[in-house]
Amino acid sequence: MLGLMTGLLLALPALGWEVGEFRNGMTRTEIEQVLRTWKFDKTLSIGNDSLIVYDSPDNAAGRRFLFTFCNDKLVAFNQQIEPAFRHFIVIASNYSNLYGNPLHVVPDTSVIASGEKNQLAMFWRKDSDYLGITYALYPGSEQLSMTWQINNNCWQAPR
Repeated sequence: MLGLMTGLLLALPALGWEVGEFRNGMTRTEIEQVLRTWKFDKTLSIGNDSLIVYDSPDNAAGRRFLFTFCNDKLVAFNQQIEPAFRHFIVIASNYSNLYGNPLHVVPDTSVIASGEKNQLAMFWRKDSDYLGITYALYPGSEQLSMTWQINNNCWQAPR
């Protein structure tokens, strides 16, 4: 009986996020294969654990994705979206309605070369996943991104 239960538990699919064609646990090679059909303007590897793909500034699509790997498995996906504080409020409100109060809130202010950077990040938990949104205000610009993460052996989620 114990062997049967163990076999059933091992046969259960792993829980985790899936965004479009990207899902946690994919290898870097699998991500690179999927990305070939997306036709991004630039691809940049950052060490063994990160891959950034983006469109050039003159491309109207303006897409930018960051994939983060742990032991060659996708553990985080970050997508930049149209930056506006209004968008941040709408997404944070929707997440709060779906998942309750944020699990983790990170307010941050720092000084960068061009002046002051103000940032607010909020994270929610859905089953084994962490969903987050980050709004950053820079002198003369802003940035808004959504993230999906899972626990892993390389760093503590959410971050």
